[in-house]
Amino acid sequence: MSSSPVPDSLAASLSGCLADVTESVGRSVVSVTARRWPSSAVVQGPDLAFTAAHSLGGASRLAVRTSPEGPELAAAVVGRDPALDVALLRIEGARLEVPRWRPAEGLRPGSLVLAVARPRAALRARLGLLAGVGPAFRTPWGGRVEAGLDVELSPRPGLAGAAVADAEGQVVGLVVSGLGRTRRMVLPTGTLTRVAEELLAHGRVRRGYLGVGTQRVRIPGPLQGAVGHDQGLLVVAVEPGSPADAAGLAFGDVLVELGGTPTSDVGDLLGTLADAKVGEPLLARVLRAGALHERSVTVGVRP
Repeated sequence: MSSSPVPDSLAASLSGCLADVTESVGRSVVSVTARRWPSSAVVQGPDLAFTAAHSLGGASRLAVRTSPEGPELAAAVVGRDPALDVALLRIEGARLEVPRWRPAEGLRPGSLVLAVARPRAALRARLGLLAGVGPAFRTPWGGRVEAGLDVELSPRPGLAGAAVADAEGQVVGLVVSGLGRTRRMVLPTGTLTRVAEELLAHGRVRRGYLGVGTQRVRIPGPLQGAVGHDQGLLVVAVEPGSPADAAGLAFGDVLVELGGTPTSDVGDLLGTLADAKVGEPLLARVLRAGALHERSVTVGVRP
């Protein structure tokens, strides 16, 4: 008695699709060995790849492999952006396959995604869910992220520098550590494109700098009307020779506005400086001895 063929099940079709996506994306994911621990990197150009900066430690020379059987290639760090936990590598003599990058526009919450990694040269995948797509935001260190990709993935380690891909094999982001360095963050395509241009041009992402240490304080009631809000930043330190020092800001001043934006907390300050152009003069409004003063501050480059 002959057995009838078993029709393909939905589960088998999905399984095959996920395996195909993993294999396809995996051609654009390499393994990185530094002094800390192995991680992955996602190809950005024929000889360029993005990885999570924290996985490199202080290493500047690295070893890269495209597969367990492939040769070990030397790589150097082009530049890092600690505010986004991302580093761009140049791989010597490589001609890597660039993935299809997909922008955040049009991504839908509830979509399946795959995190594809090569932490020790062998290909690995984790199935996840795109839980949400949020607006642009800044990390606690002032790095701007063009879209908040809330990706639900396994909490197990091994995903530093992994590619996050959609069901069609398009890469939508890179896995790094971002929020307090204790949680994963996925940097979207738009952010990576912008950062790559900065790192290739300058070796780092240049952000505005004042040279002040601040602490959030409440503005006294009688002065809140003149200021327009009830919180400001108390200047607790001024770096000698900094733009703030040159502008005459001093210990004890309360910074209440910079460049027309209220500075109710340090996030407001970092956001204004991140968007400002180096060398651009900004009007700073400060409270000093109960009176409101204005100072012109020329934005410097954060060391």
